[in-house]
Amino acid sequence: MSTFGAANTNPNKSFEVAQPPSDSISSLSFSPKANFLVATSWDNQVRCWEITRNGTVVSSTPKASISHDQPWHWPFGAPFDSADDGTTVFSGGCDKQVKMWPLTSGGQPMTVAMHDAPVKDLAWIPEMNLLATGSWDKTLKRLISALEMVVINIAVL
Repeated sequence: MSTFGAANTNPNKSFEVAQPPSDSISSLSFSPKANFLVATSWDNQVRCWEITRNGTVVSSTPKASISHDQPWHWPFGAPFDSADDGTTVFSGGCDKQVKMWPLTSGGQPMTVAMHDAPVKDLAWIPEMNLLATGSWDKTLKRLISALEMVVINIAVL
């Protein structure tokens, strides 16, 4: 029996991730094949948490974060590469860069595309192993396969 006027502090049974962003969230994406949650925010960061569940208890463990040079705007995405194990993230933002970030290998993010204006959206097409990027520069600037991105980045190194 509830008491009239008693506050229910968490009626939706929500939980807050550990070490949340310091500014507003601009996008969220769950890995289609792993227990990873990625969020972009106005503090220039892309963060990843591993989400676990033990019975009814849900918890989060910060895994990694990367920076872009400028903030994010909605609907800038961070879609997962779901072609293999769902542990690669692509991100783009106001710094005009598109980055590929391997989450589990400890790899550093690599710039895989550039635009002349902020990146507006990203789309991973798993059936074709392609990443499409669109920008406020009015272009669909890149349509690159993940394999080509790796080759380009190895050649740059």
